[in-house]
Parts: sequence; C-alpha cells; structure tokens
Amino acid sequence: MQRMTDPYLPDTDRGALIVLDTDRLELADFPDGGVFRMLNTMANLRGHTLAVPQTVAIEYLARHHVVARQPAGSSLEDAARRRREALHSSFMILPTPEGAAAEALDRVAERRLPARAASVDGDVGKAEAHGIRDTVVWLTLLAAFEDRNQMLWFLSGNQAFAARGAFHPDLRAEAEQRLGTDRSLFLGLMQDGIPALLRRWGTKVAISAQDLDRLVRSDSVAQQVRAVITGPVRPFAPYFPVPDTGPLALDGWLGRPLAYQVDDRLWVPSRIRWRFRGDEHTSSGFSVIMTRVLLEVSVEPMLVLGVTVLDHSAAEPPTARGRCAT
Repeated sequence: MQRMTDPYLPDTDRGALIVLDTDRLELADFPDGGVFRMLNTMANLRGHTLAVPQTVAIEYLARHHVVARQPAGSSLEDAARRRREALHSSFMILPTPEGAAAEALDRVAERRLPARAASVDGDVGKAEAHGIRDTVVWLTLLAAFEDRNQMLWFLSGNQAFAARGAFHPDLRAEAEQRLGTDRSLFLGLMQDGIPALLRRWGTKVAISAQDLDRLVRSDSVAQQVRAVITGPVRPFAPYFPVPDTGPLALDGWLGRPLAYQVDDRLWVPSRIRWRFRGDEHTSSGFSVIMTRVLLEVSVEPMLVLGVTVLDHSAAEPPTARGRCAT
C-alpha cells in the first residue's frame, strides 16, 4: 500500500534545514574548525542543509572583518573575502523578508518577544539593538520555513528565543497562527545545539570509563580549558580569582562515557570538573569550575585531536551524592 502523505506537512525523510545563530557559528570555529567539519559531514551524510539568516551572516562577517590570524603577505581585504566566500559556499543564506526591519522596530517598542526589556543597568539602547536583531532573525526563520517543506532546526544559545529548552510559548503561538498548528511542530529550537545534533543523528559508540578518563586527562584538554577561562573575556565576575598562569588540576568527570561517530571521527561530550591549585582559591570559595567540552577523537588509536569548550561555570565542590570519576 502506498504511504499517504500530506503535501502541506514537511517530509522529514528529505532532510532538515539546520540554521545556525551567530553564537553557534562561532562555537563551530568556522571555517577551519573540526566542529564545523563534523557538522558539514553530518549534513552531507544525512541530506540536511546548513543555513544562516542573512542578519547572522552580516553580523559574523563584520566581527571578523579584522582577522588576527591571516596568511603572511595577505591583506585584511583578502582574508575577509575568503571568509565571505567560504560562508556563502558552505551555508544557504536565508534572506531577510521584506518589511522585517520595520516590524522589528514596532515589536521592540511594544516589548514583544524576541525583543528584550531594557536591562537592569539602564542600557536601553543595547537592549533595543539586540531586540531588533533577534526579531529580524525570528521573522527570517518563519519566512524560510513558510517557503519550504522540510524540518527546520534553529541552533542558538540566545535566551531571547527560549523557555525551558524550546521556543518560548509566545513565539510558538505566533508560529502556529502563521503556519498552522501541524506545520509549526516542524519548527524546532536546539539550545544545546551541536551535542543535540550528535545525539539525534550521530552513531552512538560505546567507550569505557577508562578510555574517557584517559581522554579527559589529555594535556590538550587542560590547555584549551585554561585558554578559555584565562582569556581576555573571562566567563566569571571580576572578583573571580583567575590568575593568567593559574594551574588547573583535573577534579574528575561526571556522567556516562558516551561517544558518537561521524565518518572517521569520534565526538565525545563530557562534563569535567577542575580545581585551581593554591590556598588563595580555596579560601575564596570559587576553587572549582565545571566545564562542558566536546572532544574530537581519532578512532584508532583513540587520541584527542581537538577540544571545544561548550560552556563553563563556577561549581560547588563535589559531594558524596555526586557522580564524579577521578
């Protein structure tokens, strides 16, 4: 019997449209990073399409107009041109719908999501700029989905779009009104982004606790974490005592040892605790931090090839109830 299909509903067998926000594009270390290569490989293997809204493309290229690391003898214009060409060849650029900017201004004035209310420090102009940007991105997503018959996943860590890990109910209601209840279900938000894609489309591979322990103890993991937390923009408040040369000691990892294979690489998400050595950190009450990392690992031999720090935060010392391998 031939399977009946609804021509108005997306056919998930045809592949999804995976749309990256600016923060996820940066996290993927486009265009040369291992995470981007993994996303591109996964998209090709599964028949998905990688895309960015036009606003995101403009924002990303503007951020990288001055490139710190460029080939010797190359001009800034050449470096910017290569990055622009790579972006356009690797991603579908979703055009900004006509009238989106004007509508965004109205919605910001009305404080309608995803526009934000003014921040507590009174920085109204910055809040309004973010609101205009986020609203244009949201309207671009709706227009892109309306014109296509495929699943659309939006990868963004931006809290303006989200509530409890999904699109905010107000945005969901708007999508239902514009697209219809059934079709709006195929418009999804992935706040956890890249790890969520791995769980959904990667091939789960069993690894032992001993293998994971050996991987997280790799020098490259500690080096990358140290580079992130002691960088020019630190993730903690100014009173957090992080000296530029502060040594980190592995305090253990939490969770189950899991890995996902994409082509010839293993991708290992892990939560790792770190402790600063030194009495001054212990007395401060901020001696332990928690990081979520994504390790790029060769299959045989199992070696760490790349490290991406997904997020980081101050953490309480492990308790007797905590599950932490050391």
